[in-house]
Amino acid sequence: MDNYFINNEIEVLGISMPDIEIHAQKYFAQCAEDIIVMALLKALAQRDGVDLSRERYLEVGANHPVASSATYLLGLELGMSGVLVEANPALIPELERVRKQDVIINRAILARDADTSELFVSNHSELSSLSRRFVEEWQQGAVGLKEVVVVPASRMNVLLEEFFAERAPLYLSIDVEGLDLDLLKDVDWSRWRPAIVQAEPSEHFIQNNANEISHFMKSKGYVLVAKTEVNQIFMDESIRAHKKVSQISEKDDEESGRNFAALSRVGIVTRTKDRAVLLRRALESVKHQTHENWLLVVVNDGGHAAPVDWLVSEIFQDDPRVRVIHHDASRGMEAASNAGLAVLDAEYAVIHDDDDSWAPEFLASMTATIARQKKTFPSLKGIACRVNTVFEAVIGNEIIIERVEPFKSWHSDNLDEGLLSVQKMLVRNQFPPIAFMFDLAVARELGFFEESLPVLGDWDFHIRFVLKHDVWVLPEYLSFYHHRISSAGALGNTVHAGADRHRLYNQKIRNDLIRHAAGENGENRIAVTIPMEVQELAQNEFNHILWRLWQLEGAINGLRGQRPKWRRELSVWFRRWRNRLLGRTVEG
Repeated sequence: MDNYFINNEIEVLGISMPDIEIHAQKYFAQCAEDIIVMALLKALAQRDGVDLSRERYLEVGANHPVASSATYLLGLELGMSGVLVEANPALIPELERVRKQDVIINRAILARDADTSELFVSNHSELSSLSRRFVEEWQQGAVGLKEVVVVPASRMNVLLEEFFAERAPLYLSIDVEGLDLDLLKDVDWSRWRPAIVQAEPSEHFIQNNANEISHFMKSKGYVLVAKTEVNQIFMDESIRAHKKVSQISEKDDEESGRNFAALSRVGIVTRTKDRAVLLRRALESVKHQTHENWLLVVVNDGGHAAPVDWLVSEIFQDDPRVRVIHHDASRGMEAASNAGLAVLDAEYAVIHDDDDSWAPEFLASMTATIARQKKTFPSLKGIACRVNTVFEAVIGNEIIIERVEPFKSWHSDNLDEGLLSVQKMLVRNQFPPIAFMFDLAVARELGFFEESLPVLGDWDFHIRFVLKHDVWVLPEYLSFYHHRISSAGALGNTVHAGADRHRLYNQKIRNDLIRHAAGENGENRIAVTIPMEVQELAQNEFNHILWRLWQLEGAINGLRGQRPKWRRELSVWFRRWRNRLLGRTVEG
């Protein structure tokens, strides 16, 4: 379709038409607001790796299914869907017939408690309002009031809880003819934060209402990004831009911490102590993420402050997304994690230890995948990816990579795509912290990490998490778990340098689980004992098979001097099967 405005202007000016055709941009909203919103959403999708076809919108005051629709173009061009709320029952049949991908709700939305409400419908059926005066004064009364109908009603938060309990709509549009500000004030903005919000000030009816709406939205952390003749469009400030936050110590006041906390969707906590050579790699791992909507808290747990501050300044150069907390004395790994998590107010969080690392697309893939899968499984509160174990050595200030292999490749527990097995997590830890992105609100409900555990605090946390909520597995190797078997002291891993403590607390966690399952007075002990007896019988059978294999191998080795080729091959065959049962890989 040719652009009428360009063609008309050229004709008026009497100049030549261009050789290249100039087509008109398709839009359906009142003043092309849908083009503006679509451009903003496309920018967010490109920056943060969001799959817009999996995102949802909420349009309160849907009116006609196509004409003046704030969301029709988003469904047509971006594949989005959502919830359309319209109070006028006469408009519902066409909305249901045309907007089949959307949920259509016949309801008035109020800023007070009521099950029903009067709706004032004008002689132009697309114009209705909960305000009689708005309809009667429209176009100086030329249109007039047609009828008053009683319709179902609810408040904004009831609507949001009903249809967006797990995740806020990406885009919220409100057009309720003069009552937009009342509904905006009724939203619980601490719970639901759409990326983009649109509202109609109706200044022909309420003078200075545009400024009132702007001031209110600013107080809730939204910035005005566009204004048309009819509507205002706002964006969540934490998504649009980041406020500057300097490095501070734990002695700074709580208010600055709260301001800092609301900036990012994914919060990252890096705990460190006197390992600058490793910390550099971890910080660069965060810096190079393709998903930029993150916030990093580095917790220096009793180590020297100067090297940490210098590294953070050198790598991030006053990046406002980064903060450092210094502990005067070491509080332990889990206490360090909790100190970082406590100042965050992001949707998700990850513990990124100072010696581990990520692929650049880790955050982008994890956030996009969980957003997509939560459409099918609203119970998802976390996501884990596959892990590569990196064996390395540190010589001076140089890290030497020795080999890389899949995490725990020696046993059969694979992280296959789908819901994480609770049973397997109870048996053994399925992944290290570097591979797990979890819902921060859930972590708070669980009480964060258990600070009394010097090791295996991550396994304890994972168990408590999966016993309450589902976790999705993304079968991509996006995280790297670094091991230094020969290192001790500050450069050592707790897995290797603290192997004895791992064995001790491994048993403690298992004992606690069994006591909890058995009940306070042992009333469930039978239910716990029977599976344990089955496991013990299986283990005894397994050990017997191993013993017989050892015997057979010994007998074959006793004939080594005179054995023919077929016996040597048989010996190799026995050793391979024995090692497979033991979970080892040994060259035959």
